[in-house]
Amino acid sequence: MKAYKYIVALFVALSVCGVTKAQDVVSEATIYEHVTDFMKSDSDNIKHSIVTPKNIQTIRYEHDLRITYGAPGIISWLLLDPSFGYYDMPMEFPTYIDKLRTKSSPRYTLYTFGLSYMKQYKPWLTLGCKTTFACEWQKVYDTITEEYLYSNNRYNVAILLDARFSWLRREKVELYSSFALGLLAHIERANGGIAPMADAALIGVSVGRSIYGFAEIGAGIGGSVRVGLGYRFNSKK
Repeated sequence: MKAYKYIVALFVALSVCGVTKAQDVVSEATIYEHVTDFMKSDSDNIKHSIVTPKNIQTIRYEHDLRITYGAPGIISWLLLDPSFGYYDMPMEFPTYIDKLRTKSSPRYTLYTFGLSYMKQYKPWLTLGCKTTFACEWQKVYDTITEEYLYSNNRYNVAILLDARFSWLRREKVELYSSFALGLLAHIERANGGIAPMADAALIGVSVGRSIYGFAEIGAGIGGSVRVGLGYRFNSKK
C-alpha cells in the first residue's frame, strides 16, 4: 500500500514538472513572437515615416497660374511709340508750325501685363498658354478752339503657346527658361493688324511653394524685365 502511494506521488510530481516546463516553453516562445512582431512593426513604422526628399514642384503642384508685369522691351516700345515710322518735321520750319492745328494731351503708357496658365508634364517641362496686354492712350485737341477731336490710342494683345524648361529645382527655389510663340493683334485709330509674335524668358527664378514670387530677364512682347506672382495647385480628386 505504501509502495502504491509512493508511485502515485511520483507520478503527480512528474506531471507537475512537465506542465511547468511546457508552460515555460510556451511562455518563452510567446514572448519571442511578441518581441519579434513589435520589432518588425516598429521597423515598418520607421520606414513609412521616412520621406524621400524630392523637389516640391514635382510632388505637389501640377497646375500653375501667373500674373506678370513687364518693363518695356524693344518690340512693345516700337509698336506703341507714336513717332515710330513717322517723319518729324524740324521745328525751325515756320510753315510747318503755322499749319499745325492740333495739340495732344500727355501720353500715358501701360507696359505689359500678362496672364498665364501652365501644366507640368515632366519634372523639367511645363506647357501652357499666356496672354499679354499693353496700351497707350492720348487725347487730341484743336489748337485754336481747344475742342476735343479724337483719342489716339494703341493696343497690343498677344496670345501665345508657352513652354518652360526647369534646369534647377529645389523645395522653394526654381531656375528656368521659357519660350513662347503665337499671334499679336496691334490696334490703333487708323491702323492695325495681326502678326506672328514670339517671347522668351532667358532666365527666370521663382521663390516660394504654392504661392510664390518670380522675376525674369526676357525678350519679346512680354518685356525686358518681368516680375509677378504665381499660384501652384493640384486638381481635387
